[in-house]
Amino acid sequence: MSTWKTPSATLVVSLSLAGVAAPATALAQAADPPEQAAPVEPAPAPPSGAEPRPAPPPVERKAPDDKPLIRLYGIIKPTIVVGNGLESYGSPNYVAPTAAVNPLFLADPDAVGLSFQAQQTRVGVAVGEGTPVKGQIEVDFVDLSKSSPAQATSIRVRQAFVDWSPADGHKLTLGQTWDLFSPLNTHTYNLVGALFQSGNSGFVRHQLMYVASLGRVEVGAALGLVGQNVTALLNNVEYSRTPTVALRASYRADKSAWVGASVIGTRLTFDANQESEAARTAFGGNLFAELTAGALNVRAEAYAGQNLANLGLLTLGQGYRTDDVAEVGGWVSGKLTFLDAHAVHLVAGVAAVQSTDEMLLGYTPGTPATGAAPATAPVRVGGNGPGIERNVTLRAGYAFAPMKGLSFVVEPSLMLTRHKLDPADAAELDADRLGWGVEAGGLYQF
Repeated sequence: MSTWKTPSATLVVSLSLAGVAAPATALAQAADPPEQAAPVEPAPAPPSGAEPRPAPPPVERKAPDDKPLIRLYGIIKPTIVVGNGLESYGSPNYVAPTAAVNPLFLADPDAVGLSFQAQQTRVGVAVGEGTPVKGQIEVDFVDLSKSSPAQATSIRVRQAFVDWSPADGHKLTLGQTWDLFSPLNTHTYNLVGALFQSGNSGFVRHQLMYVASLGRVEVGAALGLVGQNVTALLNNVEYSRTPTVALRASYRADKSAWVGASVIGTRLTFDANQESEAARTAFGGNLFAELTAGALNVRAEAYAGQNLANLGLLTLGQGYRTDDVAEVGGWVSGKLTFLDAHAVHLVAGVAAVQSTDEMLLGYTPGTPATGAAPATAPVRVGGNGPGIERNVTLRAGYAFAPMKGLSFVVEPSLMLTRHKLDPADAAELDADRLGWGVEAGGLYQF
């Protein structure tokens, strides 16, 4: 899913084993001349009075498939970011801003910063497009734990899957790709941040997915991995033993409209294989629509559910062994292209936790110095979820595409975020934060 749709140029590498010409030198070195062909005997004349034998039908020669065997594609994204008080999925930096920063993690959260980024650049390879079996792998260069890493940027696997199409309109997918539950993405220059944690619930999932197109109606189902386990040991992810189950149904009206609904759910395990083991249900529903009228494209989604962040969805509500955390969210995004080379977009999204009393803090509070014990600083705890009660993001952008595949973009954004704070921290700091940023740079798609 590239999220920024600009004119693109495609670089392809195709391989063929048919029709290889012999080198001229090899022909010149032949020791003996080729043997003369034996004379062809004339066909016997038809008997007198018999009709002549009809000529054989012409041999049908099909044009070769115009799709390459191997297609290389990617996005190069050099960016300059100016902003204040922003965080990227809980990390106080400008890698992929998703919210106003938790004030506990910066000495001056209102100070303005400047960063140059090549992160969010990505590259992929697709093999076998146009055939019954297609394989695709895609990586990007993102490390949220490094603020401005330059040459220290890390590689991350985005997609790695195989598609099998046993018949027209039917497709079976196995591997890591975009979650069936949330099929759309926003128009934005912030490809990795998008409107995640601000109403956009989707992300990648390792899944077994089947999609069937029945005329204008499309239906799909998927079994997927519950979440991500980045440790070396088996934990609740594997011991939940129940995959996510997702269902989706949609309707397409040519290329002008696509509307649909989806659901996802599973049973979560906490404290697996311990005396305190407990189970809770995670589920959600999503409505989506994409409408196109000439040069205007509008997309929108709205969702509701509980414990969705436990499923690897980029939402706010993360439950735990004693409580469920419910939330709602949604977004709308519009892009208008004009004069061929120009485009503008407007984006708005919001997500809000309904049961804020039950949600966990996104950090471990610090402690003041007491006697011989030194003071300790607060520590981010990713396993507790985002720790955000409400998040609103507003964006606008302009792109100029002087040639195919190349765009120059500027995109300001505004984020209004309410973090859940420990009572002692809330007495000294405002939980409601406002952050802003401006991204500018180039985008080259090939």
